[in-house]
Amino acid sequence: MKVPAWLRKSRGWLLPLVLAVLLGSPVLAGADTMKVSLDNQSLYAEPNYSGTPITPVPAGAEVKVVTTSGDWYKVEYQGNTGWMHRGAFAQAQTPQLNLPGMLFGGGVKQTKSDEVALAGKGFTPEVEAGYRQKHPEMNFALVDQVESFKVDNAKLQAFIKEGGLTP
Repeated sequence: MKVPAWLRKSRGWLLPLVLAVLLGSPVLAGADTMKVSLDNQSLYAEPNYSGTPITPVPAGAEVKVVTTSGDWYKVEYQGNTGWMHRGAFAQAQTPQLNLPGMLFGGGVKQTKSDEVALAGKGFTPEVEAGYRQKHPEMNFALVDQVESFKVDNAKLQAFIKEGGLTP
């Protein structure tokens, strides 16, 4: 098999460049600090919502990412180690380095800006204003009432276990 000329010439610097990019990635490097962007978050003993909550983590708190498993991050927070879902972090909503996708292409995913805002940040005032304009018949006082509802973690865990629910 004949090696292309550009690859023969780049052998000296290509491997160190690829390694530097991979090791420089925050997710692969490990010790990344991330800020929790959503209220009512908890550390869980296992990487799923039906696990036992270890401690609450307020919005704005910074956690140290130890490792990842799918959409879950194992983090350290105030001397506790546990799991948090990636949805708790605004920066987790941005795409991570996808070297195979960059080199070989990948599927195209299209979303509407409203969908991104809803998924990443919640039902923001800007999104609500746009939705309110499109749907004047909607009673937003009820939305505000639902958003203000808080559920105790112990009661939530009891509900999940009693109902035989799995995340």
